[in-house]
Amino acid sequence: MCLNFDSSKCVGCRYCEQWCSFSHFEVTNPSKACIHIERDHFAQEDLAKYCHQCTPAPCIASCEFDALSKDENSGAIVVIKENCTGCQMCIQECPYGAPIMHPEENYVLICDLCGGEPECVKHCPEDAIQYSVVKKEPSEVKKNSA
Repeated sequence: MCLNFDSSKCVGCRYCEQWCSFSHFEVTNPSKACIHIERDHFAQEDLAKYCHQCTPAPCIASCEFDALSKDENSGAIVVIKENCTGCQMCIQECPYGAPIMHPEENYVLICDLCGGEPECVKHCPEDAIQYSVVKKEPSEVKKNSA
């Protein structure tokens, strides 16, 4: 299972960012969200940057500190923050540019699909974000595309 984003439905409200940060940190702070909406002014559309839960996951393969794994039930990437050194190799290897560093602590943030019930999906007023099995493999995207 993974998130899928339809830019034609997104209105740029960024509720997904707010709910993501609130559900994990009890603050509405986009720098603590694992999904980010970016406006492409030239194309006049909003694009989402988020973890696509790749299989195989380049972020997990790049981690030399056993800080990343895949949850067997949800299929989500899990960060073991005690093991994360903040080396940022996972950030460099992600074809989607999805992992980010926690803004105040030295560990990476990657979408954990909220344990199988993504808050961003529940609260998107336009249904621009879906939770389904359809996804692209890392080989199908250009490095750092949104």
